[in-house]
Amino acid sequence: MAAGEVQVVPLGAQHYEAWCTMREALFEGERRDLLDAEAKQITELGTLKGQPFACFIALIDTAPVGFAEATVRSSAEECLTSPVVYLEAWYVAPQARGSGVGRELLDAVEEWGTARGCREMASDTRTDNDLSLAAHLALGFEDAGVIRCFRKSIGG
Repeated sequence: MAAGEVQVVPLGAQHYEAWCTMREALFEGERRDLLDAEAKQITELGTLKGQPFACFIALIDTAPVGFAEATVRSSAEECLTSPVVYLEAWYVAPQARGSGVGRELLDAVEEWGTARGCREMASDTRTDNDLSLAAHLALGFEDAGVIRCFRKSIGG
């Protein structure tokens, strides 16, 4: 891909299919029906799990090459303030990595969170995702430690 100027825009209908394709690449191994249901909730309600939500698409020469999804949460691990902007998903296509796309996406998320009263941003990644760890650290995140999370269905 030729190096063009990175433009970051809010998710629009014209980017929906590219966004879904990039989400599948990021969440490799996740069930497609669950990803589709989540994408539908996001676009229809403008929320994710009832939390304020934003999605930004990175473009180079009008081609979608990445995205970032964010919510506003009341708290996050090791954060001292509330609310916190939470980076729910962050993806840059392999051919666009190292070109500033990831930083531009994070800048958009930071601006969105700041406008909503957030003074901290949090994120997470799988413990075996060394690429994500390196990207987070390179762009100013501090490692807040590793925890193991559990879930259990109840009531039916």
